[in-house]
Amino acid sequence: MSRLETVCVSPAELVEFRGAWEQLVENALVPNVFYEPWMLLPAIEHLREDRNLHFLLVHGPGAPNGARKLWGLFPLQVQTRCLHLPLRTLAFWQHRYCYLTAPLIERHHAGEVLDAFWRWFETNPLGCRILDTNYLLADGPFHASWADFLIGRCTLVLNEFPRGFQTRAASYESYIETQLSKKRQHSLSRGRRHLEQLGSLVSRQIESANDLELWVEQFLQLESSGWKGRQHTALASRPEDARYFRELTRAALGEGRATLLSLELNGHPIAMKHILIADDGTFDFKIAYDEDYSKYSPGLLLELDHLRIFHSSAQTKWIDSGASARHPLFDLVSNERRVIRRALISDGSRRGDFYVSALPLVRWLKHKLARPSPALAKVGAAA
Repeated sequence: MSRLETVCVSPAELVEFRGAWEQLVENALVPNVFYEPWMLLPAIEHLREDRNLHFLLVHGPGAPNGARKLWGLFPLQVQTRCLHLPLRTLAFWQHRYCYLTAPLIERHHAGEVLDAFWRWFETNPLGCRILDTNYLLADGPFHASWADFLIGRCTLVLNEFPRGFQTRAASYESYIETQLSKKRQHSLSRGRRHLEQLGSLVSRQIESANDLELWVEQFLQLESSGWKGRQHTALASRPEDARYFRELTRAALGEGRATLLSLELNGHPIAMKHILIADDGTFDFKIAYDEDYSKYSPGLLLELDHLRIFHSSAQTKWIDSGASARHPLFDLVSNERRVIRRALISDGSRRGDFYVSALPLVRWLKHKLARPSPALAKVGAAA
């Protein structure tokens, strides 16, 4: 069998491989919506800023007619700084709305694809000796294959945390009985009743493209009205982010890859949730709620509505919350955890090994030199 072929393409060239890319998505070892065409291409257009992006494609052996199937796709970014230090690294690209950086790898050829990736990285033409994985999986079938190629490589784990992950129980009722205390269940039931006393309370799922535009604009407004708006982290705080959200939501709904939920009181949304569909599971993408009704826990009530939908679907087997560590909502409702790890990994060269090994000491020295001594701090305070 001939060797696999690796080729590094620019963002402009990537769209030419969309057909093969979509076939790879269908056969990926681990589903990752953030690296699928309908979601990654709008991110390249709206969120790339001045980032130095490259996309490594790994093609399988050539067929008799010369054609090669796409077996791997690795979105990459060259970084000139790492951990606030002037260190050139190659990273799996993670923009601010990407919650997983697991590359797309053909499930039946994972070992061959990863071998081809590491061979390319060891002699990469981008001048990088360290790989920054960003939010990579640290469990499951991907990690089992990935870990084999880390043996003997100098590695520095920067961060590792378990995030909320949900799998189906025998029924929605049994799931809630296991996850929520009786006191919490009664509190949520009471909150729903109080909302119903204030008017018409409806949980709605957007299924028609005709309702899409209104839902998107209502979500942007609802999110920006809360704490994210005050901290300028809401989607609407940056025009390019709002454009990205509109475009990917249209694309996702058109592909049948999004579930859009609303909890509405008298026709006005008080909680909304954007869910992305990936193969046999889903990723929670965005959630917002009206803080004027926070005492009734509208976000959690909508989360329960989502869990009811989840348990009624035979096709959906899991939900990745996409949440940060120790998230109060998703840790409460999640019956399992998915381990996420960010690490720096040497290319195996002496220089790469030295950089990764020296980083902890360099960071410690930088921190010590930047912080004034207690004696100087007292002098400064007295002055």
